[in-house]
Formats: sequence, structure tokens, C-alpha cells
Amino acid sequence: MDWLPVELLRLIFDYCDGPATRTLRLASSRLADVGYEYLLPAHFTAVEWKDDINTLSSIAGHDRLRDSIRSLTFNFARVDEYNARNVSFFQHWLQDPEERSAMLQDAWIKFYELEERSRNLPAFHTRSAMVEDTLKRMPNLKELEITYTKCPYDIDVLKEVFLVRNCRKRDRAQACKNMNAIVSAIRHVRLSSFTVDQLPLEIFRLANDRKHWFDCARSFASLTRLDLTLDPPPNLLPQSRARAINGLGHVLQFSPNLTHLSLGVHTYHAPMEKFGLSFRALLGNFTYEKLTDLKLEGLTCAEEDLRVFLIRHGPTLERLRLGGRGLAKPYELSIGGVHLHEGTFRSLFMSLQGKLPKLKRFHLEGDIEAGDFMTSSRELYKFHPVTDDNWDAVGARARGSRRTIDCLALEKYLLHGGPYPALAVSQGQE
Repeated sequence: MDWLPVELLRLIFDYCDGPATRTLRLASSRLADVGYEYLLPAHFTAVEWKDDINTLSSIAGHDRLRDSIRSLTFNFARVDEYNARNVSFFQHWLQDPEERSAMLQDAWIKFYELEERSRNLPAFHTRSAMVEDTLKRMPNLKELEITYTKCPYDIDVLKEVFLVRNCRKRDRAQACKNMNAIVSAIRHVRLSSFTVDQLPLEIFRLANDRKHWFDCARSFASLTRLDLTLDPPPNLLPQSRARAINGLGHVLQFSPNLTHLSLGVHTYHAPMEKFGLSFRALLGNFTYEKLTDLKLEGLTCAEEDLRVFLIRHGPTLERLRLGGRGLAKPYELSIGGVHLHEGTFRSLFMSLQGKLPKLKRFHLEGDIEAGDFMTSSRELYKFHPVTDDNWDAVGARARGSRRTIDCLALEKYLLHGGPYPALAVSQGQE
């Protein structure tokens, strides 16, 4: 195969997994040279029970391997052992008792072994200088994700329990320190995508943390995709909330080139609760001139405030998602909807009709509510998903039950006009 052009050799390596790549490189010196960049996958996930920071540092110090890493995930997720043990037992309740006992025992033994390894490693934030130096030497790094919700262990039992929100835990103070360490490091990287699935909102309230993010967030100018899921603390007072929202908005405005923005709130202390947000307080009159995709989840706002924000982005907005799964357990209906504490959705959608000329797709999911509990005009809808966040169709099993409806009629109305659709589950009924 030495006589084949490099392009064909690269194509062959594209179809090889890790072991096949290493075997193929042994065939000749030319294949060894071409296949060098395929030794490492383009995506690297760093977990706390392995010394992945040292591994990343070694990769960044290698002249050729440093170019391989294009996306990076820092997984700080932790297991709430008490809840996870109970949930895992009931998830496998129908299995033979002896099989269940052996499987769970094996899973927890593996977990304890990995936890023991993690305790022997230094805390992530104490190695911030090493992380910063490492990312600085990765020229092709474009995507960064920080997760607290994905299982960090290759253990099937724990992967299943991680889908249940109360089986996960974290130290909020530790999370803030880790976030600050990563934000310091990405000052030297031109990222195109940044994702955080559980960002403590109080990080934008404290003076030192705010200043740190304001200084470092200037590197966000290169971002085209930003996905933030906020986690507000249970004791955030009104003045502190306003200060935190102001700080978050200041950071968001450092990303003027966004084409994809996802902004959600998951209130872990009250999963059904929606977080009050004013887009005027958050962003003022700031506009993302290139925004094509927008998702909002777990919020409550005023109709007029949301309308102005959406119409301001109407010239470029092509895909709009309101609501999502939220913190719903695997067997629950979606609870990450959007509420209006002023106005109605009927009025909102009628006013948007024809005002979003580039809109191609629209999606609603979760509990969609508007109006006061005591009024007869209160709107209450429960929408099941029709597509996932990548706009791929979901299976029938994910679509919910007879108590939910889909958003296809509303999508057709916003895109093509016509009479306002009659929605089956409304006016406070399920």
C-alpha cells in the first residue's frame, strides 16, 4: 500500500478504530508516518478518578500529538451514593435476586476502587497553572465542555442511575473554583464552542469571581456556539439575583459572533420551579447579529420582554426552541418548559407571526404556562418532543402520553400563517 497517495491512506485510517490503527502503522514506515495523527481520537474526556490532567499535559508537550485534540470535556460529575444505591436496586427489581445482587455488588466494588484512585490525586483547581499551560499548547482545540451530569464511570449500573437527578451531587464551592480555573486557561485558546451543563449562578455575584470572568471572557469573542445551563442556589436573595444576572449578561455580551445560543435554568432544589428572567435586564438592547439557533429552557418571563428579544433577532433566526426535558426523570414528562408571568402565549405567537422571516423550524417542549392561577384565561399546555436538540425526529416512546400534545400546528402557524390553531390540552386541563 506504500504506493497509494496520502489522501487514500488517510481515508483508510478514517475507518480504523484504535487497535486497527496501531496494527496498520506497523506495516511500513510510510503508514506509520501517515497514521501518527490517528493515534489519538479528536475528542478527549478528562475525569477525576484518573490523572488525565497529566496525560493532557504530556500530549500538549508532544510536537505531533498536540494537534490531534480538537474537543475536550472536563467531567466533574459525582455520585450520590445513598440515592444511587436505592435507585439502582429498584431499577433492577425484576431481575433474579441472585443475579441482581451479584451485578450490583460488582458495580459498587468497581466504583469504590475508582473513588480510592481519585482521592489520591490533587484537586483540579490546585493544578490551574498546569491546565492553563496545557491548553495554551493545543492549537487545534476548538470545543470545550464542562459537565456535572454525565456519568464519568464505564459502569452500566451507574450510567443508568445518572439519568435520575437526585443520584448526582456536587460541591458548589468546589465547582466555582474549577470553573474559575478553566476560564483562566481558555484565555489562550480560540474556542468555537463552549458548553456548561450545570453552571452555578452565584459565580457571577461575588466580586472577585465577577472580575475574573470579565477579564477572561474576552476570549469568548471567537465563540459561535454557547450552551449554558444555570443552576441557581436555593437562597439567592433579590439583590444578589439581580447582581448575578447582570454579571451573566456582561459575560454573554463578550460573544457577539454567536450563531447558536442555548440558555437554560435547572433549579435542582425545586425541579418544577421556573427561574424569573428579564431579557432587558440580562442583555439590554444587545443583539447577536449572526444568531440562527436559539433555545430557552426553564425560564419565566413577561410576554412583551420575550417578544422584543425574539423580534430583535428575527432577521437571522432560523430555528427556535422553547422548553426542554429539564430535570425530568427518565419515566417523567418533560418539565423544562417556559412560563409567562405576564401576557399569554396566544398573544405572543400571534404577534410573532410574520415577524421572523428567516424561521424554518420551531419547537415547544415541556410545561408551557401563562397567566395567574386564579384567572379563567390561564393557559396550561404540556408538549411532548417532536425532535431532539439536533432537530432529529424522536421515537414514539419519547413523545409522552395522551396528556401531552405536539407543537406541529403552532410551527405551521408561525412559518406559514393561517388561523391560530386550537390546542387540545389547554385552560388548566390535562
